[in-house]
Amino acid sequence: MDNGIDVLIAEGIGMFKINFDPKKELKKKIINPEDLLPKRVETTDGKISAFNPQNIVESLIRETGLEQKRAIEITTNVLRRLSTLGLDFIAAPHLRELICGELTSQGLHEYRCQYTRLGIPIYDVREMLKEQSGSTFSSLITAQVIEQFVHLDRLSEDAQMVIDEITQYATKLESSERKLIMDSMENALRLYAEKKAKNII
Repeated sequence: MDNGIDVLIAEGIGMFKINFDPKKELKKKIINPEDLLPKRVETTDGKISAFNPQNIVESLIRETGLEQKRAIEITTNVLRRLSTLGLDFIAAPHLRELICGELTSQGLHEYRCQYTRLGIPIYDVREMLKEQSGSTFSSLITAQVIEQFVHLDRLSEDAQMVIDEITQYATKLESSERKLIMDSMENALRLYAEKKAKNII
C-alpha cells in the first residue's frame, strides 16, 4: 500500500499525517493537527498499542472493500472528529463506532453494516445474567449475535453460505440451545424480508 502521507497529498484531502509517529517528542511550539489525536488505542484483545490512523484506512479496505481514496476520506473525517474530543487514549470499539458514524453520515449504509461491531449492550448482559446461567446464558449471547449478523449481512453475497454454516452448527447443540439459535436466525430473516418488501433496504 502507498505511504499514507503521500496518498493524502496526492488526493488533496490531507489535514492529518496518516503515518505520524506518536512516540516522537514534539519540540515545535505550533500545535499540529495530529498532535490532537489519541496516542494509544486498546485493541479488542486488551492490548495497548500506538494509535496509527493508517490502520483505519487498511481495515476499511479489508473489511468493506471500499476504494482506497474513499477509505482515506472516511479516515480523515474521523480524525477531524477525534481531534475535537481531547482523548489521549481510545478503545477499539469506540473508534469503530466513530467510523461507523462517518460511514452513515456519508450514506454508505451497506459499508457501515459490514464494518459494524456485533454485540450486546452492557445493560442487556447484566439483565440476562440475573435470569440465566451456564450454557443457556452462553446460547442467548450467541443467538443474539447471530441474529444481528444475519440481519446485517443479508446485504452481502456470502450471507446464504453463512446461514447454512449456522444451521449446520446448530444441529450439534442440545435441543433448547438449537431452538434459541434457529429462532434468532429465522427472526432476523423474517425482519429482513419484511423490510425488503417495504423497500426499506
